[in-house]
Amino acid sequence: MSSIRTLLPQLQAQRPLVHCVTNPVTMNFVADALNAVSARPIMANSTAEIDTIAGAASALLVNIGVPQSAALYVQAAKAADRWVFDPVGAGGTKLRVDIAKQLLPLKPSIIRGNAGEILALGGQAGVVEGVDSLATPEEAAGVAKLLAEKYRTVVAMTGATDYVVSADRIVRLTGGDALMAKVTGTGCVAGALCAAFLAVSEDPFDAAVAALHLMSGAADHAAKSAKGPGSFKVALIDAFYSATSQ
Repeated sequence: MSSIRTLLPQLQAQRPLVHCVTNPVTMNFVADALNAVSARPIMANSTAEIDTIAGAASALLVNIGVPQSAALYVQAAKAADRWVFDPVGAGGTKLRVDIAKQLLPLKPSIIRGNAGEILALGGQAGVVEGVDSLATPEEAAGVAKLLAEKYRTVVAMTGATDYVVSADRIVRLTGGDALMAKVTGTGCVAGALCAAFLAVSEDPFDAAVAALHLMSGAADHAAKSAKGPGSFKVALIDAFYSATSQ
């Protein structure tokens, strides 16, 4: 796709600083992925330095996989010009729903979630178990469009089939591999890639398309040599590096 052909060289040339207010379970994986694609991650979760880092970073990722203070997330989002919201497990607990309700009005540039999380943000309960979706992307595509319209954002919805949806555009992407579901944090990495491309793109829609295209393409490549989830994770990082170092 033209967006990834255009944005990959920009990512490599600019090496943007990406601020990640993310969860500790996948923090190292996310940092390695961003480094592999030539972005510079900074994992700062303290309210004492949020504003300072926001002034230096080109984009922000807010990931609520391990929920922290809503005030931290709100402060980070308000300080950022361009940011990605990854509502991990939204709908699974009241806390996550309450956090999402505070963040969505701050108009994230991109919302990255699985089908269950997107449906939960749209007010449909019972579609998330833990952090896993019980719904298909096709079932959530209509809700994704409503969210995009309401909050003037782009929805990057991941699953067996990926969708990037705005108020007036939709792109459907296929690819990836079933091993992605066996590795904790692949969704978090997808959100981080959205932030990395957002840092070098004027159009959040193009950034989301490029991120999900890279994610699925790298997974396809990694699966060819992987013998299981462990080697797949390593091969995925290598595939990101190969894509941006050619």
